[in-house]
Amino acid sequence: MQDLAAIWQEIEATAVSAGLDPTKFTDTHREIAAQIVAFLQTPPLEPAEIEPNGWRSWLRRGKNGPDQRPSPIPLPPAPIIICGEPGTGKTTFLNVLDVVLRRTFNLPDNIQPVMHKGLYDYLVTKRLLNGRSISLLSVKKWDDLLHFYTWSRETHGLVAADRTAFIREVLRPMRLIFADEVEMVGYSPTLPILAQHGLLVVGSSNQSRFAQLEERQVPPHTYTFTGVDLRAGTPADAVVASDHPAWTIFDQVRQQPLERHEQLVYQLQRQEGALFLRLAFKTAVYAPLLENDWATFLQTLLRQPDEPLIFLLDDFSLEILRTDYNAIIRFVSLFDLIEQQGIGVLVRNSTAPAELSREALSHMKVTIHTARGVPEAIKVKTAVGIDRCISRIGQAGYKAHLIISQTA
Repeated sequence: MQDLAAIWQEIEATAVSAGLDPTKFTDTHREIAAQIVAFLQTPPLEPAEIEPNGWRSWLRRGKNGPDQRPSPIPLPPAPIIICGEPGTGKTTFLNVLDVVLRRTFNLPDNIQPVMHKGLYDYLVTKRLLNGRSISLLSVKKWDDLLHFYTWSRETHGLVAADRTAFIREVLRPMRLIFADEVEMVGYSPTLPILAQHGLLVVGSSNQSRFAQLEERQVPPHTYTFTGVDLRAGTPADAVVASDHPAWTIFDQVRQQPLERHEQLVYQLQRQEGALFLRLAFKTAVYAPLLENDWATFLQTLLRQPDEPLIFLLDDFSLEILRTDYNAIIRFVSLFDLIEQQGIGVLVRNSTAPAELSREALSHMKVTIHTARGVPEAIKVKTAVGIDRCISRIGQAGYKAHLIISQTA
């Protein structure tokens, strides 16, 4: 039996290294951890034999006549979903739980960067926490992965038995499925399928109602993180002034040879046990790279996955974003990747003070909502991305100073 107090101490220590402030943890955080630990301390349930029609079996539960035997199908574990506004540390907390609980209970992460089915491959961009890969994927990516194993390229049809085999052989030993973006309603049926096989799904969402889960008789346990920003640091922490020691790091890396990845020009320097990657900010947000593209690019740079990495965004200016909707989208994608990979970030502007604050970033949403020819749903999604960036920039700045202090 694992000691909950010792597990919680490890969660707090890992949270600090991940850029969270554990002093802001509440009883809700502890309750979530305790509920997951209690699940892991019980023997795995045997899954239902019939998966595709399982919904009807659950709906019939409790409708047996007095002389009928009760249904043998076990109740699936109710998903745990953390709700709240962007910036409240929901996904990062899941990252921490993923690392700590898998290590404590010796649970595998069977999702590899390349998954195989017969002669075909499916690529998975793994997220990192302090250089260690984690199992968390978005619900959409879990859905895509299940579809990869369900779809038969020979018959050009869905084979539920193939999906069942994949879940039982690959996913069930993991016990836990961590997922974000649960609000993507169209993918929610993925979660009941996983739950029916005895997996505990732990997710995060910006919403608080999950109609499809309730309709499928898998009502989740929901917890709400309030508006307190759990991430350590503020956007100003990422800004380097001319009298800051990190200013010289920018100058040193700027002397390195220019290198190119597609349309992205960059410079590299390894020093003090860390890799510094300098990018002209305008180049970074104009290059046609989104989240997966950035991840692929980084894989070509790092000598090993746990090598500390700091982005140096030079000539930083929010003016570049204020009139360019596509640049905003790429900016959001870049910081989604930065957060997922645990990268540190420093910014500077040699000709004027780098404007970087919560207020300045919030004003970006004005550009988003006034853009012409853009569907409203995309505007809303991008504005939510800016809210994420506001918190993630501060976390990335804090992370950069932490890396520098540890390698000095």
